[in-house]
Amino acid sequence: MPDWNLKFKPEYDYARGWLRDAGFEAGWLPLVRELAQLMGNDGFETAHADALTRLRARGRQDAGGRMVTRDVGLLCALDGAGPTLTSEQRMRVAALKMLSHVYLLNRAGNRQVWLHNLPDDFKQWATDAINACGNDDDVKKLLRSANERFGFDACRHLAVAPQQAMAWCQKTSITLATAKAVGASPARDAARDVVRRWFAEPGLSDAVLDGFIDTLSDGFKNITAAINAGRIVLTDWAPLRGATTQEDLGWLGVKAFTFAGRGEGLDVVYIEEGFFKQSALDVFSGQKHYTRIFVHELTHLVAGTDDVDRGGMRYAFNGCGPHAGYPGSDCIRNADNWACFAADCAGVMSLGERAKARKNVPRP
Repeated sequence: MPDWNLKFKPEYDYARGWLRDAGFEAGWLPLVRELAQLMGNDGFETAHADALTRLRARGRQDAGGRMVTRDVGLLCALDGAGPTLTSEQRMRVAALKMLSHVYLLNRAGNRQVWLHNLPDDFKQWATDAINACGNDDDVKKLLRSANERFGFDACRHLAVAPQQAMAWCQKTSITLATAKAVGASPARDAARDVVRRWFAEPGLSDAVLDGFIDTLSDGFKNITAAINAGRIVLTDWAPLRGATTQEDLGWLGVKAFTFAGRGEGLDVVYIEEGFFKQSALDVFSGQKHYTRIFVHELTHLVAGTDDVDRGGMRYAFNGCGPHAGYPGSDCIRNADNWACFAADCAGVMSLGERAKARKNVPRP
């Protein structure tokens, strides 16, 4: 099974630790110092995002400013690099290589969404992969690599998903506020009906529904805050790229995952191969498909939801409509109920999509 200790956060912290003045060539020191400021205690700092662009440009130049391959350019950053790289020099250049594939993907106000787009030639995080190289030629081959994991279309979908997710969650909070309003009204009844659609089996009491509404209100408030003022990092789980066991291959094929309750120390969402694969089983298509996954993962990360297994995993394509065999007590814990509810509140879910998501049929 995957080694769940190999999260992105330890790679971030380790690479950050190598961005010290000692060991870098004097002409590189101003840029290295700014890269160190970019990597704050709590994540990347937008004030220094331009340093990444300069790093990518500088990493293609030799000491005289002539265009060279990426390995030659990045190795120019090292002070006193001889014919054979020391282990410390490998780690310094690995930190630069890692950062040369980090991008500020989406920014609006205080919202920051970063993309770590390590080339496919890496089968581990950059520092681990370069440390494991048998010789310096292998190190240079990795430094030259440019086949980034996420291509143009993937980056476009990933950039739009946080914006759409923000809109969905804001509209969801409005629906929930209306559902909590004191005094009967058609608007309140309509809002509560939407909550019941995704979280209440027939016969669920109003008192229990009120508790669900409170849980959802707190959860979507926190999710909105995480999108609006957080620092979210999107990456794949690089150590899975070399998967050989059936279990590891299964994780490689999922759409995305994260660690519930912000258990990593950074807000990281791992985007895997299944994210960009759509089939007739999926409820949504196009950008809605990607935004639904993004909201789903944020409910894990921020609201501590699960992927509930009740007669099959309760993803939308399996059907997640509440009923006696899949009661509200399960629905309120299930990430895809939250994500479908958000899409419904946002008014982006067609009647056909709603019916498909609420149908409880086993996956073929």
